Amino acid sequence: MLVFISDVHLTDGTSGTTIVPRAFDKLCRSLDDIIQASEKSNIIKSVEIVLLGDILDVIRSSVWLSSQNSNMSNPVRPWSDATLADSQGWNLQKYAEAIVDAIVQRPDNIESMEYLKAFRDRCAKKGVEVTFSYIIGNHDWLINRFASTRKKMADFVGMSNAATYAANRFPEYRVFEDYGVMARHGDYYDNFNYDGNRDASSLGDAIVIDLLNRFAVEVREDAVLGNIKEVIDRLKELDNVRPLLAMPAWIQGVCNEYHGVEEGLHRVWNGLVEKFFDIPFVAGHGHFWPDSLTFLRMALRLGSSFSFSRLKEILGSHVASYLYAKADDYRRYAYNEAALKSNSVRYVVYGHTHRAEQVPLDVIQIPKRDVIEKIYFNTGTWRKVFEQTCMDEDKCEFVGWHVGTFVLFYLESEREKDRCYETWSGSLGYSR
Repeated sequence: MLVFISDVHLTDGTSGTTIVPRAFDKLCRSLDDIIQASEKSNIIKSVEIVLLGDILDVIRSSVWLSSQNSNMSNPVRPWSDATLADSQGWNLQKYAEAIVDAIVQRPDNIESMEYLKAFRDRCAKKGVEVTFSYIIGNHDWLINRFASTRKKMADFVGMSNAATYAANRFPEYRVFEDYGVMARHGDYYDNFNYDGNRDASSLGDAIVIDLLNRFAVEVREDAVLGNIKEVIDRLKELDNVRPLLAMPAWIQGVCNEYHGVEEGLHRVWNGLVEKFFDIPFVAGHGHFWPDSLTFLRMALRLGSSFSFSRLKEILGSHVASYLYAKADDYRRYAYNEAALKSNSVRYVVYGHTHRAEQVPLDVIQIPKRDVIEKIYFNTGTWRKVFEQTCMDEDKCEFVGWHVGTFVLFYLESEREKDRCYETWSGSLGYSR
């Protein structure tokens, strides 16, 4: 049995909330039920749980904004040269190690992983082997750069061959031939989050660190706004907003909810937006995407007469379509994967978008052999998501909930009648 989950985004606690550990208890109890159902026939002998990227989130941390790294003209960032150091001598590897250490030592993150390890131990007593494997994504790509961080992550996850990752990198994609499945994180097709090199930073990293993370930090340091804890806590959730370019609408919604903060929040946010486009790494993207930086500046700025209708008009431009892949795009990307086109696999699995999907792509009739149904799956996310209410959009109101999805596939020898795969999604709602 092959199981996929993605986009858990376990953090060091310096940014927004992550999903509660008991969600993993629900996941494992669901897998327990599946294993138990097969016990009489003893058809499931092994389970591989594939962590399909962004399980640990090294980008979403305010450690990048520490006082020792406050040289805004040339701070240490994921896109920095490996030799650059801050005022205390910390280079890129040291920052990656420190953030990973904070993530894997955080008690609720440990509890989440313990549910998976306990599931493995329960299965071992039944003669079912459980293994964990990892495919890299865009919020954990930096871990792949260093042997030390690869080993830390493999140990944390509980991979049986963790020591080998000091010398071996986590893959960017895999083909699981026995299951007829090809999988990758999905950021490979997102121009915001992939610059053509999985071992390098992207514009998305800069947006998260120097806009999203920094905004909450600067508001907290503001003489007036810093005294309103509820506002700061709400602003930490910016990276949970989807689509990400709806950030200005989220901020305006906070302004509408907490009277008297609009002028200050607009001032801090617009100041950050202007500084953001002065960052050499950001400015350097202008020649890759014509007019893209002008578009971004327009989309991100907040005005005294902010209108979500106007923001949607900007987001509907051809530049936005180029920068921000739509759900339909991922279906086309899945359909054009080489393994699927050659009929080597029949299923393509991505993560990254935070929106669970199951999409029929094609049906192929092979003479005298078989009918192949080609399907694209997206594993969604295991975290909180906020989406804007669909009525009276200019009020800029959002509703959030915790979500979780897993997708699993069976070997031919494990299948019951009419059961090749299963997908499960759930949400946990809460009130403000």
